[in-house]
Amino acid sequence: MQTFRDFMEAALYDPERGYYSRRTPTEDFYTAPELHPAYAGALARVVAQRFELMKAAGVPGPYSVVEMGCGQGRLGRALLCEFKQRHPAWATQTRYVLIERSRTALLDAIMAASQVHGQVLGYSRLEELLPCSGIFLSNELVDAFPVHLLEKRSGRVFEVYVEDSGRTVLSDLSTPELVPHAQAVEASLAEGERHAVNLEARRWLRLVSQKLEAGYVVTIDYGKRFGASPNPPRTFYRHTTDELVTDGKGRKDITASVDFDALIDEGGRLGLGLELYGSLSRFLLEAGIADWMPSGDSVADLKARTKIKTLIHPEGMGEVFKVLIQKRSPELPQ
Repeated sequence: MQTFRDFMEAALYDPERGYYSRRTPTEDFYTAPELHPAYAGALARVVAQRFELMKAAGVPGPYSVVEMGCGQGRLGRALLCEFKQRHPAWATQTRYVLIERSRTALLDAIMAASQVHGQVLGYSRLEELLPCSGIFLSNELVDAFPVHLLEKRSGRVFEVYVEDSGRTVLSDLSTPELVPHAQAVEASLAEGERHAVNLEARRWLRLVSQKLEAGYVVTIDYGKRFGASPNPPRTFYRHTTDELVTDGKGRKDITASVDFDALIDEGGRLGLGLELYGSLSRFLLEAGIADWMPSGDSVADLKARTKIKTLIHPEGMGEVFKVLIQKRSPELPQ
């Protein structure tokens, strides 16, 4: 018997049978970079703008973009292409760092990025990176961290464990770290309701804080500020969702929405100031994603407009996904 957290870790990341070792892009869900290059273009503009602020504040360079959870490098390559085309001055000065736990995917990402940029580094673990200034970027990373799972039964909050057969059982909390989380949601959980606790997210942000000398942490993911509201995990399979999280181990994506309250609170303790929290739609519109919207009537133009609209429409990714920007350095403007 193992905690749900350990079950999820194996289901997603086992080198041979884990979901991410076998995922086919767009088969079960779309990520924003898979929809349209305009997403990377808007991000490149935001990166260039933040670099200008850092330069004006006297933060010494060179600057880095550290993409954490880069996968096979689709976003990195697209962002670097936009950087090279629209922000050439920064493109020649910027180091692009790829972090990816899958060695195979990391090599693919390095190869893809190196075709358009001369200063590319790659690491399997963020711990290997030396501290630097710049932007630490993650896109749909935090939702894929394995979570502990709580469930309320008979008026008490227990932890969910998974037997070898896949059957779930309830028992005492596996670590004292879960106690305050169980206490916080006990009153709001209905009988039989479940709640995901992402302890990994706080640990990850602490590590990011250690590596960021000055600059910004940009976290893009689906979620919200939950407070004490329940946050049950779910799966994605062939663009459908369900809460049968222990069925089909390795065949379905298991995920839990990001609790941005946790990242904001932890960031405050780490000296990472809150610069921005809001919807992906607002973020992309303010970054000028409309500049990439084609105006023609060809089939290709119509498809492109549909994909870009999915990124910003409230019923697409626009409101479900959030953007959190935190910063380090008292010299950087509010």
